[in-house]
Amino acid sequence: MGWASYRSGIYNGKIKNLGNGRQWVYHSNKDVWKLAPSSAVNSGLQGVAGAAGSNGSNGSTGATGAAGPAGSSAAAKNITVFRSSGTWSKPAWCNRIRVQVVGGGGGAAGYCESGGAGGYAEEILISPPSSVSVTIGAYGAGRGYYGAAANGGTTSFGSYLSATGGYGANRNYSHTGGRGGHGSGGMVNFNGGSGTGHTNSAASGAIGRGGSSYFGGTDGSNRQHSGHSVGGSGGADGGGAPGSGGPGSRTDTGWSGASGKKGAVIVYEYE
Repeated sequence: MGWASYRSGIYNGKIKNLGNGRQWVYHSNKDVWKLAPSSAVNSGLQGVAGAAGSNGSNGSTGATGAAGPAGSSAAAKNITVFRSSGTWSKPAWCNRIRVQVVGGGGGAAGYCESGGAGGYAEEILISPPSSVSVTIGAYGAGRGYYGAAANGGTTSFGSYLSATGGYGANRNYSHTGGRGGHGSGGMVNFNGGSGTGHTNSAASGAIGRGGSSYFGGTDGSNRQHSGHSVGGSGGADGGGAPGSGGPGSRTDTGWSGASGKKGAVIVYEYE
């Protein structure tokens, strides 16, 4: 049998060293010993691969990158308030704006029948145009008992967002307060509050309350024994927050209700 058979694994590994680099290898199948050729001495089969070494240490931290662009200021640099229609013009430094709009408040009638408040909308515009047309919704005028008081007008900031005015008393149903207007086109869109409805006559009757807008409540009516006073301004663009509805007159007279409050646009300007 040639030496190749012994190298193919048919021997059981018994080895006798004879010195001078000579070895006898035992053949288990033949039960004989065979002298290994000098070229095979000390050259066993290839062993199993060892385990993988551990990972090397991390490299050093790279250089810091260039600084990013400066962020915009968190606070508005300027605020522009519109109570009359006009045009908003962008300052040269302005990169974004926050816009709030509220519609005009509806007018009131007698016996506490009060007007609804204007709706509300809010939006943020990035890189706004150089100018935008602003329209302020008018207040709705008041009327006498059970008359249909005037609705408030729509407020808008160009074509971006708008808010309709509140309904006048008795506009939705007879002897009821007007419903609130609604906002549209903004990230935030709210309805205005509704006005109070009819209250029966009494010697010292309750006073109607107009609907509240996003910016606050309506003015009140002042009861007098020899007449009637509405709000602090006699009814023309009545007192109270922008867009609030007019309060209805006291219950035991035939005096007219108050007018609502006209709308507004507020523009917060940021660098």
